[in-house]
Amino acid sequence: MTKLHQCLFLSTALLANLAHASDSPSFQIGTMYAEKIRGVGLYAGFEAEEIVPNASGYIDATLLISDAYDAEQPVFGGVSVGLRTTLDVPLSPYVGAGLYVGENEKEVSANHDKIDNDRDGFTDEAGEMTTDNLLMTAIYPELGFRLKLGESFSIRMMGRYMVSSFGRQHDDWYYGLSLAFGHD
Repeated sequence: MTKLHQCLFLSTALLANLAHASDSPSFQIGTMYAEKIRGVGLYAGFEAEEIVPNASGYIDATLLISDAYDAEQPVFGGVSVGLRTTLDVPLSPYVGAGLYVGENEKEVSANHDKIDNDRDGFTDEAGEMTTDNLLMTAIYPELGFRLKLGESFSIRMMGRYMVSSFGRQHDDWYYGLSLAFGHD
């Protein structure tokens, strides 16, 4: 089982736990920006409050884009999971931590790998291509504020320091804004 499949399995387990939280999960969508590595991020997923006392858990489908990660194919799709502190007040600061696991996919030349990649009975033919995946993981602390507007809408401003599996030169602060809908 690959690391991405393991993360998806663990994410499914977290999602099942979110479904049993005291409040129904809210849908969240957001965007992030990292200046040093010229990165952007988009995410959408679910967050449930009080999965443990004074903490919410979330799971997001996350898209990270930065040519610092891979100049040829800078788009990484993956999953983010994490926990955040929660306070039941309209404007509340929070701290959290999370994990991102994702990968990109690109076509690369396979005319010297001694494998019949296109399954036509010939190896290393001119123009033969194969798919190459690059796995990326990151852990991150997260700081921010949540502004709750009524019972069914909130805005979150946050910063995540992504510590990348690609090395310290790829670590950076992602600053973001998200919207959440559907609180009870």
